Amino acid sequence: MTSRVEARTTGAGGLSRRHLLQVTGTGAAALAVAGRAGFAQEAGPPLKIGSQGPFTGPASRTGAEIRNGVTLAIEDARAAGEIPVTIDGRKRDVEIVWVDGQSSPETAVKAYTDAITREKVNFFISGWHSSVAMALSELNSTYRIVHLGDLGETQFLSEKIRKDPEKYKGWFKGWPAPPVLAGLYGPPLKHFIETKAWQPVNMKAAVLVEDTDFGRGWGEAAMTSLKEAGFEVEPYDVTALDESEFGPLLLKYKAKKVSLVGMTSTGSTAVANFVKQFRQQNVKALLIAHGLTWFNEWPQLTGDASDYAVAIDSPYAISPEQKAWLAHYKERFDAEPSIAAGGISYDYARMAIKALNTAGTLDFDTLVKTIRSMSYKGVWNLYRFASEAGPNAMAPNEVMTGPFMQGFFFPMAQFMGGKAAVVYPTEFAEKPFQAPPWL
Repeated sequence: MTSRVEARTTGAGGLSRRHLLQVTGTGAAALAVAGRAGFAQEAGPPLKIGSQGPFTGPASRTGAEIRNGVTLAIEDARAAGEIPVTIDGRKRDVEIVWVDGQSSPETAVKAYTDAITREKVNFFISGWHSSVAMALSELNSTYRIVHLGDLGETQFLSEKIRKDPEKYKGWFKGWPAPPVLAGLYGPPLKHFIETKAWQPVNMKAAVLVEDTDFGRGWGEAAMTSLKEAGFEVEPYDVTALDESEFGPLLLKYKAKKVSLVGMTSTGSTAVANFVKQFRQQNVKALLIAHGLTWFNEWPQLTGDASDYAVAIDSPYAISPEQKAWLAHYKERFDAEPSIAAGGISYDYARMAIKALNTAGTLDFDTLVKTIRSMSYKGVWNLYRFASEAGPNAMAPNEVMTGPFMQGFFFPMAQFMGGKAAVVYPTEFAEKPFQAPPWL
């Protein structure tokens, strides 16, 4: 059986330091950090950073992307002179401890506890499932260790933090809640209808979600947004994370003659099978495939069944820096990345190193204050954490949404031929939206 916690120190990559600085945008700031580190008087033991994720289990493909993103970030930070970090006047190397939650809150709690008590982890990054985040945030508040950039997005976690921000002040929610980001499908779909790019035969919609806190939260947000855009939406359906047979549900949607079906899951098997069966059943509706790009094998697993589907589930390469990062990742791992899992985890790992160097200490309150005051420009987003609930974040310590590179931002993409192209907002559109020809 694979161990729930694996320790490994990542080494430097083979690319030149200058190229890495150009790709990741560290520049003079990274050199300044390296210069300050030179004044450290003595070396200390490696600083252990726990990277939590579903490294085995039904979402292991996503876990692999998180691992790659964090690995690349540590390599690039080391090449940029940001590692070793300087803590209390001593240089300390960084060791990543892989904390495998296996998509299970119970398993994740055991692995997280082991990482703290046995592995002596000093700081945490990453994470994927909302149900796991709900459980680990409780444990984290007990041990008072900073956890930066967990990607559990459910609004139920936001509501919990909002009720007791002091208790959860070490938990930095790295993905905005669905009502302020991922559930907002109404505006672009309404735009396509008004511009006659899509002319649905009716305004009936169906929603299917995984049976988790994330799934239910996304379902509620998506239903609200679609209703505001004029759709008639029945209560969402629920399916298991590892479900592979969707025939009965698809027959129901066909019988109801819906014009739009929105589906989300963090399990690659569920997403891929739903997309394929949706096309096989010839459902005459536009498909929202939320989460399709969270694993990089989606083109191979779905084939042309994913053509014409849309999603607002990931950043996409718009700027030259983002396109350079994609080439950097592909050169390192010989694969296309899942930006939502690998790219954002990369950014938070780099942000963690900057926070540690800036704070210069592992003192809990100092680290919390440092991160709250940061505005970190990563490759994929500008990361700022809210001090209170508002229109751009549902809770304190939640990453704030905003326009492109002014906050956490996702465009709508449409899939065609195994590729994703931005279709909304129109100012960033690579191609115009195309309605499926079978509608």
